[in-house]
Amino acid sequence: MTGWKLALAGTIAMTLGACAAAPTVTELDGFKKMKGAEIAAALVGNSLDGEDSDGEYIIHYDTASTMKISYQGRFESGVWRIKGDRYCRRWESFGKGKERCLHFYRSGDQINWVRKGGISDRSILVQGNPASL
Repeated sequence: MTGWKLALAGTIAMTLGACAAAPTVTELDGFKKMKGAEIAAALVGNSLDGEDSDGEYIIHYDTASTMKISYQGRFESGVWRIKGDRYCRRWESFGKGKERCLHFYRSGDQINWVRKGGISDRSILVQGNPASL
């Protein structure tokens, strides 16, 4: 094969490889993307004990639409819902009261929160309301 044909073949191979949907790092690490019904079933009546870039928190999901959080010494209430296969939440004042939606990836009791292609939070699913929120 001549030099230009070899270069063309390499370019085509790289282009086709880039077009294929590569699994996310989360999936490669054994985490599977949760469906909306799985998220709801896991959360109602339970808590997520986690951490984001600013610190640790615990969130208790008392109903299929309400939640409470303890975060950096502050307590707040909010609402949550499932939109397709995404988890959406809105706090009274945290996050300027705006709704944020993201995907959950789970491995056992560990849940990674994925937004805009990156992990924003890491949490552990805990039975019940251990923080009495």
